[in-house]
Amino acid sequence: MRPFEQRAQTIIRRLPPHALAAEIGVLRGQVSECVLQNTDASLIMVDSWLPSDQQPERYKATKDQHAFDPAEIVSKHKREALARVHRFRGRAQIKEMSSVEAASQVEDCTLDLVFIDADHSYEGVREDIAAWFPKVKASGWIGGHDYQNPDARFCFGVDRAVDGWIEETGCTLETDLNFTWWARV
Repeated sequence: MRPFEQRAQTIIRRLPPHALAAEIGVLRGQVSECVLQNTDASLIMVDSWLPSDQQPERYKATKDQHAFDPAEIVSKHKREALARVHRFRGRAQIKEMSSVEAASQVEDCTLDLVFIDADHSYEGVREDIAAWFPKVKASGWIGGHDYQNPDARFCFGVDRAVDGWIEETGCTLETDLNFTWWARV
């Protein structure tokens, strides 16, 4: 199983029938397509698809390769994502904007699951968790990618932000395939 398929499987296992979920950080839409193809869920897909010259400095400081993608690569990623989910138009809602801005457009306690895989800086992950946690229904899931990833290029501030949030909320942390983290609300 490829890494994006592993991430998708961790999402799929946690989705109830007819779920409403959000994926924060879509990139090429591989995880989105896998989730939509294998469930009856509806998915809010959030990505800013910003080129390197518009990325926040905190994200660039992580050295994440995607913080340095030029405009032509970012446009290619966006086109790939849109093409992958085109056939799921009724269930795929694309929001090309910042995570926090997109969260402000979603009602609290309406989502069954949120998956965060965007700005991997400590500040970025904390902001994403803070913005999206209130959107999750009781007994829903919040999670993300690159937790305890031994490759330093990818973990950046994820571990610190997730561990701090877990400590603050008292939620129970679960880990799963491909360095995913999860907490039931």
